[in-house]
Amino acid sequence: MVLELLCNKQGHWDYYKPGEERVREKMSMRCGCKAFVKIKWNQKKDYWFFERIRLEHNHPLHPSPTVTQFLRIQKDKDPIVMGIVDQMHRCDVSHNTTVNVLVELYGGRQNFTFTEMDLRNRKAANARKERENDIPKLLEFFREMKAHNEYFYYELQVDSENVIKNVFWSHASQRAEYRDFGDVVTFDTTYKTNMYSMPLAMFVGPNHQLQNVVFGQALLQDEQANTFEWLFGAFKNCMSGGRDPRCILTDQDSSMAAAIKKVFKQTQHRLCRWHMLKKYKAELKKLYKIHDGLKIKLVTLINHPLTPTEFEFAWNELVDEYGIREDDTIQGLWESRKLWVAANFKPLYCGRMTSTQRSESVNKMIKGSGFTGHMTCMSKFARRMLDFIQHTNHTAGGETHWSQAGNWWLTLQPFDGHLSRVYTRAVYKKYRETYIYSTAFHIDPHPNEVDVYLVTHTDQSWQYAWFQH
Repeated sequence: MVLELLCNKQGHWDYYKPGEERVREKMSMRCGCKAFVKIKWNQKKDYWFFERIRLEHNHPLHPSPTVTQFLRIQKDKDPIVMGIVDQMHRCDVSHNTTVNVLVELYGGRQNFTFTEMDLRNRKAANARKERENDIPKLLEFFREMKAHNEYFYYELQVDSENVIKNVFWSHASQRAEYRDFGDVVTFDTTYKTNMYSMPLAMFVGPNHQLQNVVFGQALLQDEQANTFEWLFGAFKNCMSGGRDPRCILTDQDSSMAAAIKKVFKQTQHRLCRWHMLKKYKAELKKLYKIHDGLKIKLVTLINHPLTPTEFEFAWNELVDEYGIREDDTIQGLWESRKLWVAANFKPLYCGRMTSTQRSESVNKMIKGSGFTGHMTCMSKFARRMLDFIQHTNHTAGGETHWSQAGNWWLTLQPFDGHLSRVYTRAVYKKYRETYIYSTAFHIDPHPNEVDVYLVTHTDQSWQYAWFQH
């Protein structure tokens, strides 16, 4: 048996033939070095011996560890360390953070037995491995969840070629939360949560701790009316035996509105106030510039807790005062007033919501807190959504735990003590704030009418900017 060890700069790189166009800028480090060692195995005497040795190199040697760590023969990827690296990659830890952890383990970059590029290449290889057989892995995850809990639900929609178009799923805990808190739902879609650029759709609502809860989620191929109709149908099938939500809040997407009308026949559809005003933002800005004082009066009117009749009366007074009744923007806001103005939400239970802010908040948390990203594959996305749900359950559990301590009474009134016992800590805190701010009002009998009272304010609270108008 013969073993020859050559210098890594031996020979010449002749990949390109003379006159052939070069397609890469990187040059070869080979310089025809003749240094080598030839080793033979003596079978009779059972030992290795050096047959020939040539130690002279035709190039400088670099004994510095900062250089030798780039030599392939010097690299040593410890399986335990690489296991830690792989675990950080699965958790989407950034490259810099991974390197910083390894610096602490090795006592400095100069002691690495690999290069930072090796770590980047390993991360890329792990990502490619994750993306292989993505859909089978997704279905396997769903089967695992179903085997673990029979109340896990998922539904797929495929096209004519049996390729998955849309997928919806809901965990058992999400279905249970819908039964408890599904009276009002906000629905919205967001992007940049997966590598396929599929919109993420989520059904979100508030729980008794005033925290966000997700009832179900879906990845969609598009945002067409028939897609939303399938999704809402899947959500309704998932919550079989449960009621339709009393109210659902969305943006102004006409496809959503058409699908909601077909599927949720008992549900009141309302539009997000923020999205409605954003839709006319440029037009309203022009009106504000032309008509001095219009902005504060219009915002006051929209936010003022009036009844629908009072709102319509005040609106007509305002548009006549500024002569803007025929303006297209004003007409557009007026015609859809029953869908977005807070005054028309009073007969409904909306969980203190007049916008899709809860959905926006959940979207931001999923993307901003590192649960998913624009390069997340579908199978990993489903697992990360489970991580997010477990995170929200953990937070809700903590709030439930601290609510057991009881609430500090604001007053000595018996009803206050009753509310402190039946309300959760978060809800009682909101009641307490409202009670305190209500003391800014004075209630006095009307000087000229019987059983009529005048409610005035003392300008002591910044919470009610509409006082001053």
